[in-house]
Amino acid sequence: MKEVNKRTLYECAHACVKGESIFCAKGYPLNPKPGNPGNGHVDVSRLARGKRLAFKCCQDCLDFDCMGPPVPPEERGWLKEE
Repeated sequence: MKEVNKRTLYECAHACVKGESIFCAKGYPLNPKPGNPGNGHVDVSRLARGKRLAFKCCQDCLDFDCMGPPVPPEERGWLKEE
């Protein structure tokens, strides 16, 4: 079965990184798990490891602003997995 391409933070113009956090400039919470306490930010280590950043909240977001085609998995992240 073919995997459906999902919207990711790698593509959205509203995804921002500040310090150790990734957040939505439009204010949407990006918690990867429902009920996750906190400020709605995601730890930047997910980005550094090249992990998938296709959160449920982004899929039907009316403010999603695509910057271009998805970033291929081999070009994501900058830390080597051990």
